[in-house]
Amino acid sequence: MIMECKIHGIEHSYFEIKRLISNLASKYPFISVNNIGKSVAGRDIPVLSLGAAGDFTLFVTGDDPACRITTLMLLSFIAELSEKILAGKQMYGINIRKAMFGRGIAILPLVNPDGFEIATRGASGCGAMAPKISRICAGDFSKWRANLRGVELSRNFFPGFEERRQNEREEHISGPRFEGFSGYRPESEPETAAIADFCRNKNVRQLIHLSAFGQTVMYSGFSVVPPRSAKMAEVMAAVTSFTVTPPISKCEFNMCDWFTYELLKPAITVKIGAGSVPPVGELTYWYARLRELLTLSCLF
Repeated sequence: MIMECKIHGIEHSYFEIKRLISNLASKYPFISVNNIGKSVAGRDIPVLSLGAAGDFTLFVTGDDPACRITTLMLLSFIAELSEKILAGKQMYGINIRKAMFGRGIAILPLVNPDGFEIATRGASGCGAMAPKISRICAGDFSKWRANLRGVELSRNFFPGFEERRQNEREEHISGPRFEGFSGYRPESEPETAAIADFCRNKNVRQLIHLSAFGQTVMYSGFSVVPPRSAKMAEVMAAVTSFTVTPPISKCEFNMCDWFTYELLKPAITVKIGAGSVPPVGELTYWYARLRELLTLSCLF
């Protein structure tokens, strides 16, 4: 039986995403699928791996439920990459099968499955937390950008945590919200703890985070900018016609900045969209814009 692996630019539930991942692994047996942990509600956080290198590029997205298009983009990418490997074909003049020899990638397409369900399914995606979440977001579930406990995952990392919390207190953010709350301590959430543990315990060469919005490539660095970071950002910006953003203030630090700060390795945030988060219906357009960037990211 031939599995359906084409990724369509339509809304998907968490279980539909899981089915797509299962289909990919069935069609391409060299894709390994595991879970790095579970969400607050106990949903799996899957990672798809390809290649057997000593170190690998890690692609991460799905932390912001509003930016669901990037989950579909990463699944589209690993599907196309796998098809090229299977057929021995090229991407951008590169023989992918040969280029991936001795290299590896891992993809975390959906690190906030609970938030994904809230944003796409509303109250039915909240379980027993539905009344509380409805109060927090005033009944507008579509604007939910946090996990089930109302913590925005990209803000739940050290360093810069205390500075962010101070800013939040000044803005009268003291507890769970649909966006903008960093949590009560760094890595307090099972989703952020799972990402951090995975990065600490695996030999991740570099991290690429897909987010929105701004059409920019941001490279991370606090006291030290890791070698290759600026050059990687310049190349990635050149092939997308995005701008390059250098390291920013500590209070704005996110997942990539934590990765660079603790592990002293390159981390890049790629922000798509011009002025707003692109809807999933624009998948074909944005995947075409980032296709070369994603391909080159495997080879840096």
